[in-house]
Amino acid sequence: MYSFVDTIEYGRGKGSLPAEAVSINDKYIENEIEGYRTLHVVGRELLESEITDRQIGNVDGTQFQSKRNTPRVITVTYSLAAKTPEEFRDKFNKLNLILDQEQSKIVFYDEPDKYFIGTKSSVEEVPAGLLNVVGSFEIYCADPYKHSAVEKTFQAAVNSDGVLEAVIVNEGTEAVPVDYTITHNHENGYIGIVSEHGVIELGSPDEVDAEIRQKSQVLVHYRNAQEMGAMVDGQGILTENFPKNGSFKTVTINGQKVLALDNVGSGSNWHGASKMVSLPADSNGEIGAANFLAQSHVWFETGRVPQTGLLEFVVGDENGQHLASIHIFKKSTNTNLANAIMQIQLAEKKRILYEPNYKSVTAKGTGSNIYIRKSGELFEFYFGGGKYQFRVPSLANKKAATLTIFLGQWGTRGAGNLVSRMYIHNVLFQKDHVKYWYDIPNRYRANSTVYVDGSASKVYVDGVVSLDDEQVGSTYFLAPPGEMKVQFYYSDFSNPGPTAEAKIREAYL
Repeated sequence: MYSFVDTIEYGRGKGSLPAEAVSINDKYIENEIEGYRTLHVVGRELLESEITDRQIGNVDGTQFQSKRNTPRVITVTYSLAAKTPEEFRDKFNKLNLILDQEQSKIVFYDEPDKYFIGTKSSVEEVPAGLLNVVGSFEIYCADPYKHSAVEKTFQAAVNSDGVLEAVIVNEGTEAVPVDYTITHNHENGYIGIVSEHGVIELGSPDEVDAEIRQKSQVLVHYRNAQEMGAMVDGQGILTENFPKNGSFKTVTINGQKVLALDNVGSGSNWHGASKMVSLPADSNGEIGAANFLAQSHVWFETGRVPQTGLLEFVVGDENGQHLASIHIFKKSTNTNLANAIMQIQLAEKKRILYEPNYKSVTAKGTGSNIYIRKSGELFEFYFGGGKYQFRVPSLANKKAATLTIFLGQWGTRGAGNLVSRMYIHNVLFQKDHVKYWYDIPNRYRANSTVYVDGSASKVYVDGVVSLDDEQVGSTYFLAPPGEMKVQFYYSDFSNPGPTAEAKIREAYL
């Protein structure tokens, strides 16, 4: 705890702030409420530990068994001054609004490089009848640790033994989760992340390179809107025979060129712009794919409730008919609700109703991946983090031949009422020659990225949750204080090998 000294300045924020001024979700209360002042804070220093022990017969003392750090309670004492009762009440309304947030990021002015996660719990009643009062409130931190405001990244390099290795240095006081990013420079079937504290295994160490060359091949991969210019405009197979009299434009978002709707076209129903690609022959000269992965990255986010729009991602068969599709649309003008529909031969198999705002599955960051996978009679759709499977035995040998994308608008709504962020980029079609997708050798293609979220114990491949990649017995180990070496192993045929990095956020008691 610090004694309150009104003249302390640190040179950050608006004017002079006390040493222990509190920032909640990146806003210092003093800067939000004139007349508010942090006086002192208790509970940031030493933390009580809960000891478990047991008594053995008449032996002196007890036998230690374990120690547990208890939740932390931080008490903030403040003053608040106002000139009138109305102003006094208004300032407390603002203070309530600031404090009434769950699991907030809590930063103190004298330690801006670290933060706690906490929620306001109890408060002290302020004296009645005064316009200049002193009070306090408590912040309950179920997680007792404070965390570094920045993450530390450690790049792996080949050591003297020829092994790809990262040396993680944790200068905090607590063991913390580790995140890993592995980017492939060649096809690969296995990733081993090894330390003295545990092992994470992904894929299969027995996978061989010959199988992937024979069984899986990327036929189409457009990484941005410019590359998608190779697709044929105004053509394609859709869920209905919508007019394709609109046009596309290229928009740059966070350095990425994405495809957007320019001229919305016209029609009494949905209408817009389409692009289609006929799948090329594989390395054996065969056209069509009965087993495949069709994937894209889409962004569907409204800015206003009345906005409408349609996005379609359609796989067509060798007879020029609809085989499978995911389409996302918003038609309502008085509710902010959208539908994501999965179809097989125009038969609806799954419908998901959700709100396409900035927090939605199709808006976080710069959108999300969707895919359609077919392994014989098994169709699998991926949307919003969920996988949905359907079997259609009669379509086991039915082949995909085309891929269509479509962006559209409803009726006479026009471009001014179009969904604000309705974009497509990174379109991929991979042909598979095995019956089941998890049997496909070399699951990691060149340029694919594997991300291991240590905190959540989850694996992502190119942004898609891929828990099936994890081998039984894998351990998501922590990085203890000090130095820890982590080594990365991969298939012998993966040459050049992948690049890898580890990332931690230090924590302190």
